[in-house]
Amino acid sequence: MARGREFKVGLFTVVTLAALYIGFNYLRGLDVFSPLNTYYVTYSNISGLNRGDRVILNGLDVGSVLDRKFSNEAYSEILVTLAIDNTIKMRKGTIARLAKPDLLGALEVQLILSDTGEVIPKEGFIDGEIDRGITELLTEGGLSAANSLTAVVNKISAVLEPFTSRADTIALAIDNFKTFSDKLVYMTDSVNIAMEQVKLRVDYVTDSLVAAMGGVRPLLDEYTRLGQKMNAIDLESRLVKMDSVLLGTQEFLSRLNSNEGTLGQLMTNDSLYNSLTRTMVDLDSLFADLRYNPKRYVHFSIFGRKNRPPADPKKK
Repeated sequence: MARGREFKVGLFTVVTLAALYIGFNYLRGLDVFSPLNTYYVTYSNISGLNRGDRVILNGLDVGSVLDRKFSNEAYSEILVTLAIDNTIKMRKGTIARLAKPDLLGALEVQLILSDTGEVIPKEGFIDGEIDRGITELLTEGGLSAANSLTAVVNKISAVLEPFTSRADTIALAIDNFKTFSDKLVYMTDSVNIAMEQVKLRVDYVTDSLVAAMGGVRPLLDEYTRLGQKMNAIDLESRLVKMDSVLLGTQEFLSRLNSNEGTLGQLMTNDSLYNSLTRTMVDLDSLFADLRYNPKRYVHFSIFGRKNRPPADPKKK
């Protein structure tokens, strides 16, 4: 039972490693089931080339780096083993260029095939070449970058030197700024408190207005009902009637002020007044005579009696 368990564990480990190897190479674009040919190339400096780095042909993955080691005891050359797809015909004059596609990317081996020449056999040697960009980056570029960094540091030191001599002044300025910040915070708190009070007062005024509007609402309803009643009344017909009445009154007053008609004659001509005055005087005389001499007007006689003339009030 113990041996069977160990066999299962070992088989599981082998299968897992094989799956990881196949998956890793599949993600790198390599077909692990296709046969590969081994080739060698020497470089004076591989600049951090690692196992598993890509071998590129016109932008397509066609292999990977299998191994790296020194080729002599002087450690002057490094032998790099490449595994390349056997469908690629490697001829004499083919160059394996060590290049870096971008500043932050990994190194890769770029194949530059030759159209002429004999086919390189398996485990043959390919001419190696280092891209000039990497060489400049490692030598001239690195030195220039270091010099530039030194110059930048010197400039920064020159800029910061006045501040170093005035450290006390800067510290005082920082203290003043802190004091100002504290006062600003206090003012902000005061303003917040004032705004809160204003908000409370606005809320109070708003509530008062709402209460007042509640008392005004019935009055507005009464005005609304009055307006509806006024709209129900035919004001135009009534105004027309009033206009006709005023016109009739104006015509009546005009005729009254003129000499036409009885009332006009009565108001403008005094003859009627004089006649009425004389009539009233005669009536007064008649009543006076009737009072003092009733027998002249009311009498009883069997044989008749001679009528007397009425009394003259002036003589009386």
